[in-house]
Amino acid sequence: MSTATATATPHAHSEVGRLSFVRVLRSEWIKLRSLRSTFWTLVSVIVLVVGFAALLSFSIPSASTLVSESGPRGATLDLNNIVATAATFGLRFAQLVVAVLGVLVISGEFSTGMIRSSFAAVPHRFPVLAAKAIMLFVVSFVVGLVSLAASWAIAISVMSGKGYHREFDQNTVWAILGAALYLGLVAVFALGIGTIIKASAGGISAVVGVLFLLPILVSIAVGLLPKATWLADWSHYLISNNGDGMAGLTNGSLEPWQNVLSVVIWTAVSFIAGAILLQRRDA
Repeated sequence: MSTATATATPHAHSEVGRLSFVRVLRSEWIKLRSLRSTFWTLVSVIVLVVGFAALLSFSIPSASTLVSESGPRGATLDLNNIVATAATFGLRFAQLVVAVLGVLVISGEFSTGMIRSSFAAVPHRFPVLAAKAIMLFVVSFVVGLVSLAASWAIAISVMSGKGYHREFDQNTVWAILGAALYLGLVAVFALGIGTIIKASAGGISAVVGVLFLLPILVSIAVGLLPKATWLADWSHYLISNNGDGMAGLTNGSLEPWQNVLSVVIWTAVSFIAGAILLQRRDA
C-alpha cells in the first residue's frame, strides 16, 4: 500500500510542475497586472486619447468658418482628415505611454534582479520575452481599441454638428483597428529596446528619440536640404509617421499595408535584436 503511494506521488508532482508556455504566459500576466504602473499607464492612454479628441472637437471652428478663414486654401481643405486628426491626436501621446510601459516591463526586472528568478524557472529565456511581448501587445491593443472607438465617436458626433461630414463607416473602423494595432506594436518595439539597453532611463530615452526626436530632426533636415528628395521619401517610413498612416491620416503616398509592414519591420528588428542579446548576455 505504501509502495503504491510512494510511486504515484512523484508522477503526480511532475505533472503539476511541468513547464509549459501557457504557464509562462500566465506568470507574465500576473506580473503585468500586479504592477501599479500598469493600471495608471492604461488609464493614461484612455484619458489622453479620449480627452484630446473631446478637446479638439469642441475647439475646432465650424467647417464654413474654417473654409472662409483659410482664404484660397479653403477650397482644398480635406475636412474628413480634420475629423480624423481630432479623433487621433491623443495617439501621439498614448504611443509614448505604452512605449514607457514596454521598457519598464523588462528593465524593471533587470534593475530589481527578478529577471534571474524568471530565467531560473525558464532557462531557455526566449519564452519569457515572448510571453511578455504577447501580454503587452494584447493589453495595449485592447485598451487602444476601446479608447480610440470612444474618441472617434466623440469626434464624429461633435463635429458633424459643425458641418464636417464623416460617418462611422468602414474606413473609420479600419482607422480604429489600425491605430490600436499600432499601439500594440509600439509596446513590443519598446520591449525590444528595453531588452537591448536593460536600463529604464536609457531605454525610455531611446524610445522617445525614435518616436519623437527622430521625426523632428528629419523634418528639419528636409527643410534645410530641399534637393534631398530621398530624405523626404525616407521620412514616410519612420515608425511614428507610419502610425499616423495606420490611424487613417495621410502619410505621403504610402498604402495602408505599407504603413503596417513598416511598423512590423521596426518592431521585428527591435524584438529580434533584444532576443538575441538576451540569450548571449548575463542576466
